[in-house]
Amino acid sequence: MTISVLRLAKRCARAALFLPLRALLLLQPRRDVRALRPKRILLLNGAHIGDMVIASSLLPVLHSAFPGVEIGIACGSWAREVLREHPQVSFTHEIDHWRLNRAAIGLAVKVYRYWATRRSALRQMRALSYDIAISLHPSRPDFVELTWQAGIPMRAAFKQSLWAPLATVLAAYPADNAAFISQGACLEALLHALGIGEEHIRLRRSSLPPTSPQAMAEVIALFGGAQRDRTSYSVIHIGSGVPAKELSASFWRELSEGLRDRRTDGHRVLFTGAGQREQAKIREVMEGIPGLVDACGKLSWSGFVATVRYAEALYGVDSAAAHVAAAVGTPCVAVYSGIGGVGRWRPEGNGVVVWNQPVSCSPCHRKNGCAEMNCMKGIAPQDLLQIFPEDSSFLSSDR
Repeated sequence: MTISVLRLAKRCARAALFLPLRALLLLQPRRDVRALRPKRILLLNGAHIGDMVIASSLLPVLHSAFPGVEIGIACGSWAREVLREHPQVSFTHEIDHWRLNRAAIGLAVKVYRYWATRRSALRQMRALSYDIAISLHPSRPDFVELTWQAGIPMRAAFKQSLWAPLATVLAAYPADNAAFISQGACLEALLHALGIGEEHIRLRRSSLPPTSPQAMAEVIALFGGAQRDRTSYSVIHIGSGVPAKELSASFWRELSEGLRDRRTDGHRVLFTGAGQREQAKIREVMEGIPGLVDACGKLSWSGFVATVRYAEALYGVDSAAAHVAAAVGTPCVAVYSGIGGVGRWRPEGNGVVVWNQPVSCSPCHRKNGCAEMNCMKGIAPQDLLQIFPEDSSFLSSDR
């Protein structure tokens, strides 16, 4: 059975299952967001780190449209640190949905973890009395039923969401054939549905918390105490949440040698990552090459963001690192596979280059790719090295 047939079957089953709820939707009162004058707004997205960086682009829009509003974020524990210290975020709630939990634990443990975090988050949401909830995930889990249980009066979601009938404001999520609409732009449909004006929506831009002294100390420690303004370096982030989206150790080895050799002023190449698998691969890449720095597993989240923020450029694959680079203004080259929609999930920002090998089967939406992975072949390190000039004077120092 093909993937398209499976999708059609799922859509038909969902429509039949929730037909009673869709009928109830017609009976729900409509409320004008402008008349509501919200004091607190909740954004919900249980997906991964890159999704939370994209979600941050809504913060300036909401603060512009509703001056003085307090914003809460509901997300997985794996993404909570992304916006917890953001100056425009007042509250964070942890919900580890079992379907999106990538931890190496059994399904039963994941389900228990989900219900435990869900119960705690629901209690917190009720206590804070949010006025508006905006579900940012277009598919399961969307957490709309959680906002309904919390008694939040205005609940915005995509029509394609599993619990869409429990929402009071609905927006259409762009179809897959609208391939060049980025995920950030897709979220604008929810803002339009809430009646937020274009003068506010045009302010949409991802951002991350400023660098703390502790994070800056982590960066300095990587280079033996050398001050940041005296250290020139590039970052290579080899890992992805899906191993099929990654490139070989030989690819990164050739790229790191090219980055090291193109500069004569002590330019360093720094590898970031986490976990034993990425650590072993980074060691394989670095073996016998001087001037490389292994930062795998040595940085906190804020330290990682600071490291990317002050790099001259970042090279990587389809991962959160590319979205971080875009949010902090660091030039970035990201190699994307054909598994997901490249146009939909690309990082947004100036100086971001997405490198992709076009193939007829993309996007396939296969969780682990295929045996051939032709979409990741035919890409040479020299292609990436030619994108940014050796002269780094074009880089912004205001980061």
